[in-house]
Amino acid sequence: MQLTQHTDFGLRLLIVLARAGGPLSLPAFSAQQGLSYHHVAKVAQALVAAGFAVSHRGRSGGIALARPADQIMVGEVVRTLEKGMRLTDCATCALRSDCALSGVLAEALEAFLGVLDRYTLADVAREGVAAFAPWAALPAAPSCAVSEAS
Repeated sequence: MQLTQHTDFGLRLLIVLARAGGPLSLPAFSAQQGLSYHHVAKVAQALVAAGFAVSHRGRSGGIALARPADQIMVGEVVRTLEKGMRLTDCATCALRSDCALSGVLAEALEAFLGVLDRYTLADVAREGVAAFAPWAALPAAPSCAVSEAS
């Protein structure tokens, strides 16, 4: 399963916010991550609307977590940002009335979300934890780096 770019950016932003401990400038985050500011602003707006973040206007404004990182579950974030999450589109399949695969895929999706429900934002924002080995071996790209804001 692959999450949408919207959810990927949302999780990255929340991780950096958890590490920052205070308001973060969206232009600075966008530049540091090598992401489109407009896309990041749209993601930030969704995080604020969902109650994961709050925005602060003004000279020293930015975006910050709405509640402590240890009270935000990763599964909750993914369910909120991934609209209509499903592994396949059974509605358009000619086999939909006589196929056991839909039940298997629903079970797999619940297992995937169940794992995410075991972790808080504080858990995944910890620094000094080695990345998953196959991904850690890949060359770093500016649009993939998740690190503390400058």
